[in-house]
Amino acid sequence: MGYKSTYIKEVIIEKFMSYEYARIEFKPGINFIIGPNGAGKSSILIAMSIAMGLSHTERGRRLSDLIRRGEDIARVSIVLFNKAIDGKRPIPYIRSDEIIISRILRRDGQYWFEVNYKYAARADVKRILSKVGIDPDNILIIMHQNMIEAFGFIDPKEKLILFEEALGLKEYRDRIIGIREKLEKVGGEEAEIRKYLNDAEAALKDWKELYDKWIKKKELLDKLKDLEREFAWAKYNLTFKELVKLENDLDNYEDEVRDLESNLMIVRRDLNELNDEFKAVKEKLLTYIDDLYAKARYGLPEPYRDRIVKYINNIERNRMEYGRAKAEESVYLYRIEELNKLIKNIKKDIERIKSELKALESEARLYGEPLETVRALADIQSDIRDIKSLLKFYEDVDETAEDTYKYYLNLYNELKSRMERILEDKKKLEEELRYRISIWKKNLSRYVTEVSNGFNEFLKGLNASGYVRVEDIDDIDNARLELYVGFGGIEPIRLDAYSQSGGERTTAAMAFLLALQKYIKSPFRAVDEFDVHMDPKNREAILNYLIDTISREGGQYIIITPGYVGEFAKNSNIIIVQKIEGISIPRVVSNI
Repeated sequence: MGYKSTYIKEVIIEKFMSYEYARIEFKPGINFIIGPNGAGKSSILIAMSIAMGLSHTERGRRLSDLIRRGEDIARVSIVLFNKAIDGKRPIPYIRSDEIIISRILRRDGQYWFEVNYKYAARADVKRILSKVGIDPDNILIIMHQNMIEAFGFIDPKEKLILFEEALGLKEYRDRIIGIREKLEKVGGEEAEIRKYLNDAEAALKDWKELYDKWIKKKELLDKLKDLEREFAWAKYNLTFKELVKLENDLDNYEDEVRDLESNLMIVRRDLNELNDEFKAVKEKLLTYIDDLYAKARYGLPEPYRDRIVKYINNIERNRMEYGRAKAEESVYLYRIEELNKLIKNIKKDIERIKSELKALESEARLYGEPLETVRALADIQSDIRDIKSLLKFYEDVDETAEDTYKYYLNLYNELKSRMERILEDKKKLEEELRYRISIWKKNLSRYVTEVSNGFNEFLKGLNASGYVRVEDIDDIDNARLELYVGFGGIEPIRLDAYSQSGGERTTAAMAFLLALQKYIKSPFRAVDEFDVHMDPKNREAILNYLIDTISREGGQYIIITPGYVGEFAKNSNIIIVQKIEGISIPRVVSNI
């Protein structure tokens, strides 16, 4: 059996539902998954769908519910065939012969995708699958358990959309909807512009008189602005001059302190020298006295007394010079202290004035760039008062008069040409919409007719008849796909949830799916328990149809059934699923 560009080569299931670990190989053509109820057959299709991005599942409201009990993480993967056929790969932008799409589920609710074991966004996975026409959410591609029976319950409008998506006709509907949205937008713009035109024409009359007054007022406002700018920068300049004076004073005082400190160092050096001299003279005197005392018992010669007097005179002179130096030191210290106090106060004033200057500069910059002026503040204030007095005569004039008048004038002129463009665009869109609708109807009708013929042919072999048709096809919003079937010679009636038995609904649904096989874009399709409620005769006929259709049209089909397949399994891939001690174990066999 052939295949359409690609197929699912393998499914890998880890810690998922009743599976511990399983690798299941699939082939092009028909793949049967068989086994007793509860063995885990349906879990394989669920795993495949979730790996492909299925957004919901009936088996659990949350994907984390599908993680095997006792485990914290699960992984489900599909392996897509991607070898080049006639020099072209099915997914050309991925340069590998296999594409492994995985989805990891964590118990804490975190889920993510991987492509060839590298992180991928959902959009990346959707892009890969849509390239070959696989949509895991479309029940015409994948019918999970109970969906085949519920097919008759699906709203016919939704049925038509699923039909279009499965056959690759969605772009026709999307284009129609896109053009219609553009038309709605253009219609809204047209109504809005008409309103603007009327409003602009009325507003021009009201704003003309105010505009003329505004021109006169603007001259006064411009003059006031210049004066306020001059006044603001005059205040700044005045304060800046005060700052410069203080900084000059600070420099002078600091220079004086440095001179005084230099002189103080000299005085203190002299004091140290005098103190050293005093100690030396004192030491000599004491030594001399000790020597004198030793010799006194023999009588004191006259020269000794003169030397003592000399020492005493030296000490007295040293004391006087030390006193003068000490007094000079006190004067320097006092002056330095006073100057430091003065410097401290000046620095505070400088910081205060700098802060004021910063605020004045910020305020002045609101009025414009720096401006030099020699005028006194009082003169500038006098001119400002005069201008403000004149402006009182124009208090009723809206300051937006000029902009508003010009706005409405330009708007009125522009809207006319804009309206012409919109009407032209509207005409083109209406023509394109009619064309797109005709293309949609033509292609849809062709496919529906061909599918309907195939549908009826399959039903004939089941002692039934039927057809498929689109109702209200002229109204894309209400257009719907209806299936009509009749069993046992009865005239076909609409397929719904009430008019047919469960077996008739599933038989009709399978006949419809088989009729689609030739036209469906997806290379892969699956159906779970297609034979629910079918009698043995219809089941056998459907199986024969399936094998014949897939052999003729190609593609990959996965059929899940708890029933016996027997001779129908010939040349098919058979997966038998059994559950042993709570673990599902699949086994691929060549025949049964």
